[in-house]
Amino acid sequence: LSPSGCLVECDRAVLQGSYIAVRVLLPDEMRSLIVDLAAVRWVRSQCFGIEFLRLPDSEHTRLTQFLRRHHG
Repeated sequence: LSPSGCLVECDRAVLQGSYIAVRVLLPDEMRSLIVDLAAVRWVRSQCFGIEFLRLPDSEHTRLTQFLRRHHG
């Protein structure tokens, strides 16, 4: 997980170049982080990488705060 995207493990097939909406449940949060739009940038077996393209300002702030708390 990073400010600009994340790796996803999934047993569903996805296509590189696809666009998706994502909900990320952070370990210490009560509600999911909402990513309105993400792009699938790479696919390898049961993993794929996504880039966050549209993240509401409030969600970006939550993500940044979470990463600071957990990654120094």
